[in-house]
Amino acid sequence: MKLGWPNVEMTTALSAVVVGVAALIVAVDQSNIARQQADLMEKTVQASVWPVVQFDFVADQDLYGAEASLSLRNSGVGPAIIKGIQVTRDGVPVARIEDYLLRNLEITQGMRFELDVNRGTGRVLSAGEVVAVGEARWTLAVGQIPSNMRDNINAYFAELNAIEGAICYCSVLDQCWINRTRDYANPEPVDACTDMEFGEF
Repeated sequence: MKLGWPNVEMTTALSAVVVGVAALIVAVDQSNIARQQADLMEKTVQASVWPVVQFDFVADQDLYGAEASLSLRNSGVGPAIIKGIQVTRDGVPVARIEDYLLRNLEITQGMRFELDVNRGTGRVLSAGEVVAVGEARWTLAVGQIPSNMRDNINAYFAELNAIEGAICYCSVLDQCWINRTRDYANPEPVDACTDMEFGEF
């Protein structure tokens, strides 16, 4: 006996195939949407804890004193774990920031000088936090700073301002960057903070 077209069995089978294909398409589409949402969520979380650590150099003086500071500032929105700091002058690494800050003290003879140095490596900087790795202060007990000494202090400030630095830091999600003073607006993403030689401060 010849079966006509369409018959019930064939129609049911084709319907099942169509429904299965449609379900597969919907499942793939839902999977893509879920993946996109997960990627967006991950980027949102990363952005919410993104740190940006930069060097700050500040120098100021008045008639009776002067001060200079070299600081780390977290300008980002999340905490930063400082893994290493490298400071160079004319391409030569500065091994100890204390020695660098102290080596021109002869220019301040006759003035009271104070130097504070803090270790930056290993610190956790919250968003907006600033920590000074080196602070120098000169004060004159009596009278105003003479012009020749002021010129020397300005020369010292200019030398401090000429140093270059690199900071390697990570977020709480273990994303890491290196930020350099010569291009501080563009931190460089790195896998880890083990690819550079850093000073001990």
